[in-house]
Amino acid sequence: MSFSLKIQDGDLVAVGNRLDVVWGVEKLDQDVNMWLMERYGGDRFHTNMGSILREFIGQIASESARAEIQGEVYRVLQNYKALQDRKVNETPELMSASELLVNIEDVIANLSYDTVSVVAKLRNGAGTISTVKVANRVGG
Repeated sequence: MSFSLKIQDGDLVAVGNRLDVVWGVEKLDQDVNMWLMERYGGDRFHTNMGSILREFIGQIASESARAEIQGEVYRVLQNYKALQDRKVNETPELMSASELLVNIEDVIANLSYDTVSVVAKLRNGAGTISTVKVANRVGG
């Protein structure tokens, strides 16, 4: 089973004198949130990581813009899933079913002048459906 350091409001979470960690479905949700909030191309070690969601801020809130946002979320989630699939093929003992993205159940996108918000419902390898919510705002 793998884990990540827990992040809350952009900061690492400390528990006493150590850093807190997440695993399982909580790790999946945190990872997806980070992939959607990260600027596309911003990580030199994971060049497919990140999204262009911020680029939609300020556009007219039309059905075509919402469809483009949904398409961007699906692209990001497929890239994340491809990375997980490679990890599972290389070292399956390090992954748990609850942290694996198996299916994208639904993506709902909303756009206002200064905010792009997304709700993604994901099914993991243990059959649990979780909901990830992200919002990119001007200045945020």
